[in-house]
Amino acid sequence: MVNAAVNRRLDRYRSQSLRLRDDALDEMQAGRWLRAEELLWGSLTLAVKGAALSRGQELADDAAVKAWANRLGRRLRDRRIRDSFTRLDQFSDAVDRARESRRRMDQVFQILEDTTAAVERLWNFADTPSPEAEK
Repeated sequence: MVNAAVNRRLDRYRSQSLRLRDDALDEMQAGRWLRAEELLWGSLTLAVKGAALSRGQELADDAAVKAWANRLGRRLRDRRIRDSFTRLDQFSDAVDRARESRRRMDQVFQILEDTTAAVERLWNFADTPSPEAEK
């Protein structure tokens, strides 16, 4: 069972994660791509930490966060979660390529869509009772 202190942390992680996601969308609309990327990293990281915390796991550093997301994505067969950090790593390059070629930002928006979908799926996972809790 998740105790009150853990619930408060989960609520704080969730509100910060979703606020960062929304702020990233605003930054993208304003053309501030670097800032949008930073906000997306924060949103995704907090969502992974929240999902792990909902299962009683504390993630100490970025490597642990990325590895946990990858394992969860494989377990759930969810490529957006599994590949979320790899895709977000491609964000700056996608922006640069679009600027250089003066093409549409389709790839950038696909990364955004994949990342925000991963954040939503992670929070849905965090809201789902763990099988261990049901025993």
